[in-house]
Amino acid sequence: MKPIFEPFEAKGVRLRPLATEDLPLTLAWRNREGVRQQFIFSQVLTLESHQGWFRKYSEKPDDFVFVVQDPETGALVGQVAIYDVNGSTGRAEIGRFVVAPEAAGQGKMRRAIEALLVFGRDKLGLSKAYLEVLESNFHAARIYEKLGFVETGRRDGRVAMERVLDDSL
Repeated sequence: MKPIFEPFEAKGVRLRPLATEDLPLTLAWRNREGVRQQFIFSQVLTLESHQGWFRKYSEKPDDFVFVVQDPETGALVGQVAIYDVNGSTGRAEIGRFVVAPEAAGQGKMRRAIEALLVFGRDKLGLSKAYLEVLESNFHAARIYEKLGFVETGRRDGRVAMERVLDDSL
């Protein structure tokens, strides 16, 4: 059974668990031209397939997707996720990052990723987070480096990165 978390605020953003009513909006963000190509599975998704994914996701105890809210206005500005949470190793993968078009370039997603890392450390007891980014996604790789991620390898056009979740968050 998936643990239920209350909305979590850190780094000037609020992370709220993804809900069924969020699916049309997050799908529209994800399917945008130029955005979906940054996903490993880059095909256009249908609402039906997205809803099917959500039903399966809802049963996974180690997978948490959040919509990112501006705490002052309540506006939804993006989506972040932490998954493959492994309490034994203290590690999890982060990703599924999507920004709302009207929030792009404002630094809110960077703060959302920082908040997600704090959530992983403080609420899930994690000590490390890792991710994969397409080699062609230079912009995202730079952001991850600025967030303290270091490259750990390359394979199949992807760059693996990792960071320790310490008190510097």
